[in-house]
Amino acid sequence: MADTSDLRSYLIIISVVVLSSILALAPFLLGIEDLFSIHFWQTGMQAVYRYWDGPLYVVTAHTLYAVESPLYAASGLWASYYAAILPFFPVCIRLLSFLGSFEGMIVATVLFTCAAAIVFFRLVKDFSIAEHPLLLTVFFVFFPLRWFLYHNVGASEPAFIFLCLSSIYMLKKDRIEYSVIAASLAALTRIFGVLLFPVILVSLVYKRELDWKNLVWTLLIPASLLLLFCVHYLSFGDFFAYFNVNAANIHEPFRIMLTHQDSYFRELYGIMVIAYMVGAFALWERGEREMSLFILFFLPVTLLLTHGDVSRYMLPMVPFALIGFEKIFPENRSLFVILIVIAAILAILYTWIMIPLNPMPEETFQGILDTLAQMRP
Repeated sequence: MADTSDLRSYLIIISVVVLSSILALAPFLLGIEDLFSIHFWQTGMQAVYRYWDGPLYVVTAHTLYAVESPLYAASGLWASYYAAILPFFPVCIRLLSFLGSFEGMIVATVLFTCAAAIVFFRLVKDFSIAEHPLLLTVFFVFFPLRWFLYHNVGASEPAFIFLCLSSIYMLKKDRIEYSVIAASLAALTRIFGVLLFPVILVSLVYKRELDWKNLVWTLLIPASLLLLFCVHYLSFGDFFAYFNVNAANIHEPFRIMLTHQDSYFRELYGIMVIAYMVGAFALWERGEREMSLFILFFLPVTLLLTHGDVSRYMLPMVPFALIGFEKIFPENRSLFVILIVIAAILAILYTWIMIPLNPMPEETFQGILDTLAQMRP
C-alpha cells in the first residue's frame, strides 16, 4: 500500500499533467487568435480535435472494423485503411464517449499520460534508479517537446507508453503474467508493442527464468496480434490489411537520410539515433537489462521507417533513455527545477505552434461530425 509520501507524489504528478494540459489547450479553449507573437491559424477546440490522427481514432472507436459504416466515406478513406488504427485506444475512447466522442478522446489521452507518468515514477523510485525520482518524472512530462504535444491531442502514444512502462515494471518485479498482459495490450495499441515479446523472452533467458509456463504466457503477445489480423480478415477480407496500409514506409535502414529534403532534419535524425543508442548502452552498464533490451529491439525497427514523423515513432524509447541519462541531471534540486521550468515553457510554446499546423481538412472533419450525429439513436 502506498505511503503518504507516495500519495503526495502522485497528486503532484497528476496536477502537473492536468494543469499543463489546461495551459497548453487554453488558447484553443478560449478561441484566442493571437498570443504574444504567435498567430493561431486555426483556433477553437476544433483545431485540437482535428489534429491528425485524432479523428481517425474516433472513427475507429465507432466502427470497430465493421464491414460497412457511413463513417468510412465521411472520412474520405477506404474501410481497410482503418486496419492501421489498432483497437485499444479507440475502445477507450468509446468507453468515454458519453463525454462526447472528441472530448472523450482528449480525456483518455490525458488520463493515460497521468498513468504513464505514475508508472515511470514507480519504476525509478522502486528500483532506486534516480536521485530525484519525482523531479525526473515531472521533467518527463514535458520532454521531449513532441511527447508533450502528443499527450495534449488525440494520440495513442500515452496509452502505448503507459503499457510499455507497465510491462517493463512488472517484468523487473518478476510478475510475468502482468507483464505479458500489458505487453499484449501494447501490441493492440501500436504494432511495435509486439517487440516486447523478444524483450521479455531474452530477459527471462538472461535471468534463467524461462520455463514452459512463462513461455506459454509470453506467446500471448504475438497471439493477440494474430487474433486482430483474423478480425481484419473477417471485416476486410485481408489478413495483412495492416501491412498493406503501411508497407510503403518500410525500407532499408537510414533511407530517410537520403530521401528527406530538410538537411536540419537529417542532422536531428542522426543525433536521435545516437542518443537512443547511448541510452541503451548506459542502461546495460547499469544493470538495467530489461530497459536496455527494449531500446535495442525497438530502435533497429524504427530505422526501417522512411517517414518524416519518425521522431514520433521513437517516443516510446524516451522514458527508458531518460533513465539511462539520469546521472547527467543536476543533483541540486533548485537547478533541476529551473531545467523543468525551461522544458515546460518550450513544450507549451511548441504545442501552441504545432496544433494549428497539422489539422484534418475542415470539410472532412465536419463530414465526420455530421455522420456521427446521424448515427446517434
